[in-house]
Amino acid sequence: MHEDAEASEKLKLLKSPVITNQRTESLPLTNRDPSAAPDLTLFGDRFDQDTPAFRKHEDASLLELFFDLLFAANFSVFAQNQGVNNHERFKAYVGYFSILWLTWLVVSMYDVRFVTDSIFERICRAIHLGVMVGFAVVSPDFKPEDQKVKSMRTMSIILCISRVCLAIEYGSILWHIRDFKKQRLPMILQISLTFIISLIYLGITFAFQHGNSNAYLAWYILAVVEVLLSLALAAIFPVLSLRDTHLMKRMTTMTVLFLGDGVVNVAQNVVTIVKGPAAWDPLTIGIVTAASATIYFVFLVYFDWMKASYLPTLRQQAWTIVHFPFHLAMVIFMQSFTQFILWSKIVDTLNKIDIDSLFPDQVTKSTTTKEIVNHLQKAVDAFFKDYPPKYQISWDNYNDVLTNISTLPNHFWQDFNKYADTDDSSVVNQDDLNNFLSYINSLLNTMTNALLETFGINIVEDVVDDNKNATATELENIVTEQLADRFSLVFIYGYIAAGIVMILMVVLIFIAQTKPWRLWAIIRNAIFFLLGLGLALVSLISLNSTDEANYKGSPMLLPTICIVWFIVLVLTHLRSTPLLFKR
Repeated sequence: MHEDAEASEKLKLLKSPVITNQRTESLPLTNRDPSAAPDLTLFGDRFDQDTPAFRKHEDASLLELFFDLLFAANFSVFAQNQGVNNHERFKAYVGYFSILWLTWLVVSMYDVRFVTDSIFERICRAIHLGVMVGFAVVSPDFKPEDQKVKSMRTMSIILCISRVCLAIEYGSILWHIRDFKKQRLPMILQISLTFIISLIYLGITFAFQHGNSNAYLAWYILAVVEVLLSLALAAIFPVLSLRDTHLMKRMTTMTVLFLGDGVVNVAQNVVTIVKGPAAWDPLTIGIVTAASATIYFVFLVYFDWMKASYLPTLRQQAWTIVHFPFHLAMVIFMQSFTQFILWSKIVDTLNKIDIDSLFPDQVTKSTTTKEIVNHLQKAVDAFFKDYPPKYQISWDNYNDVLTNISTLPNHFWQDFNKYADTDDSSVVNQDDLNNFLSYINSLLNTMTNALLETFGINIVEDVVDDNKNATATELENIVTEQLADRFSLVFIYGYIAAGIVMILMVVLIFIAQTKPWRLWAIIRNAIFFLLGLGLALVSLISLNSTDEANYKGSPMLLPTICIVWFIVLVLTHLRSTPLLFKR
């Protein structure tokens, strides 16, 4: 009945989150002496401490969930538009996530304590949603290594507006608790902190003038300082306490959203793969199954481990702080892990390209260069029919290769055939041989790039912008080199992130553990830690280019991670080993 009454309540301009005082007559007064002083403990400690009691919520409201969804969608759009092509882009990726996540956290800390459904709060929520939209607008140009002054200033203004709105919201709470004189100071401190941070963000706006500036680093520092000081105020002052709020549930909800984004990426990559010829081969079925199973295993492990919804203050705050690197590692893991689906399919397709099929089966004395070129053209055209190049430079380079091969003398092909059989370089003209190998290498690069572009992995525009005076052949070679570097980078940070996710989940278990540890639980968590460390150390294969190429070309690139998480899931539900440990 109470919920029905609350649901039917009219929307007010302002609604107080403070629990109103109940009449004395409504409380149990058995054996109370009418002449005695009232027992204030019946009203709660807040009357002794002059501390208001705020409405608590078991779960996030629809306004909070909508804000969470917009946050997750915002970062998903950024991740899709800003591919990690190099270390600079990776740093921008981490930086953007940090600003976005910390902004989400400071807003969420207000929500879980004080948010109500009123006209005022809906207007403030609209502003916060507008801030998220603003982040999305700026995201395509968020490049600290190549700054656009207008975009950087806009980002700083957006951060300023976010904190001004938050300060106003805290100001409304100060109004609601105006009768609790002792609690005014803590709220004023929180308002002052948020407002001062907003002024500093506004000041940073003018630091972006011409060229690149390191002023953007202040965004990260301010966001971290704001979160730490806000948590300190919450730990010191009961009126700002986060204890018994649903903050931990907000964190787990965000984890689900990041995992859901991973599922979306898997689906998108599957759609990309099935557009190609012979899409559903055993390898494709295997890697898609492994990818989907891994995300499901991570989901099960996380929620099997994270049972607690409420923790003591310091543990709760530590648990919250650890979720920042955990969520960062999670989104990096999901983004790179799902890219392994495409890379595995690409590598498999490249391995199936038969170089011999580009040329006639037999070369005789009567074989002419024109016949070779015609055969080569038919074979490459068939490949381009399945994987058509999207950029003119690829077609230009293809035509250049055919033109250059056409200049080779007719006798070269018989000489080259002898060289291929005997490995005796003296039987062929060295200049012709070197030129031919260069032409074929350039052609293979063009075919590789066309394949990658078909699967949505594309850096051609960036390469062309950075190398405007290069020839088509040079551009194709540069694209191939950078794509190889990109695959290597994705491999490295993908495995490192997968390991860190597991390690940080063990840390979260340690923080949330309030009961004494059993021997098997200690050993099991030590195994989990070592498995996470082992996953991260797989990235060291990249120190040897041959080993790295062999491993990335093997079918175990993605299943390895799946197997490790499956082992973790099994051990999670293996409560004890009967031979060694007692339950």
